[in-house]
Amino acid sequence: MLLESIDHYRDSAEFVDDQHAAQLFTRIADQREPLAEQLARAIRETGDLPSAPDADVETGEQLLHRLHAWFTADQARDVLEQRLQAESTLAETLAENRHETPDSTYQALHQRFVSLVENATQALKEGL
Repeated sequence: MLLESIDHYRDSAEFVDDQHAAQLFTRIADQREPLAEQLARAIRETGDLPSAPDADVETGEQLLHRLHAWFTADQARDVLEQRLQAESTLAETLAENRHETPDSTYQALHQRFVSLVENATQALKEGL
């Protein structure tokens, strides 16, 4: 989820014509990078490697988002709304899984991700 969200933000930053939206997307992706590194380190320490995001699925999703935005009068607003919907889905998933991380290290990382999603949601709403 985390790596996929970073990839989607980077793709959106490259695609969108609006400089302010592109900067916002890049900033959100950049803010998530350290958490992704911390999470990868914590997972490696347990010896439990997660699966990599499915590149084909991710590329397909990004293409659909681009097609939708191309046929929208206000491309930047459309992409902002797409990212806002994705943040809502992330927030729901994180809320559903909040008790599935018994280890205190994972709980702290989980809470950090929740905070990043909340901050991104607020920033995206302000960008609309």
